[in-house]
Amino acid sequence: MKTNSFILTLLALIIHVMVSGQTPVNQAFQHDKNFVLGYANYTELERREFSMVDDPSVLLIQSEELVGRALKIKKEATLKRGEEQKRLMDTSIELIKQANTKKLAASELLAYNNRLEFKLLKSSFMNILGDYDQSDSTIIQSKSLLLSAVRSYRFATELREEAYAQKSVASILANLHNAEERETIAIINIVQAMKMVEKVAPQVVATR
Repeated sequence: MKTNSFILTLLALIIHVMVSGQTPVNQAFQHDKNFVLGYANYTELERREFSMVDDPSVLLIQSEELVGRALKIKKEATLKRGEEQKRLMDTSIELIKQANTKKLAASELLAYNNRLEFKLLKSSFMNILGDYDQSDSTIIQSKSLLLSAVRSYRFATELREEAYAQKSVASILANLHNAEERETIAIINIVQAMKMVEKVAPQVVATR
């Protein structure tokens, strides 16, 4: 059974793909091989592994597979006694730990995707905005959506910063998933703003 955090993150990834397909961003995106993961407790091996992943959903799927194995082993442990039970329980706990680490990495990679997408969309929107009558009601509404998007993204950034101040992995993941939701809202708002502008005819600049 999928966890709530997995579903939330996967939903954010799906929306990310859908939005990218509707904008020029999908043509411009290139994964940065020098991307640095922010979580301080990765092993060097994990850091190298995760830094080479382009698609966060790969890590999410791996995470869920690890959780499935952990639950199966934990169930098996209930039928054992003594050292064998302890060994199985320790294995289950370690698999859950590995699963959470992959979820953390997936969230960081998604943050990278979202940051690039947000910047490109915002830049594209600002570049075309000057071609329109700023007093037009639709343009005013689109600029209001842009402002909402900026606020949502700033809040998401704050949530990500707060996440790494948490002591437990569960608390870190909770903050990161909240940040993903705010980033998704920010991106959707800008896309909606751009679609609103498309319905307005650019103002004609008189030439001599």
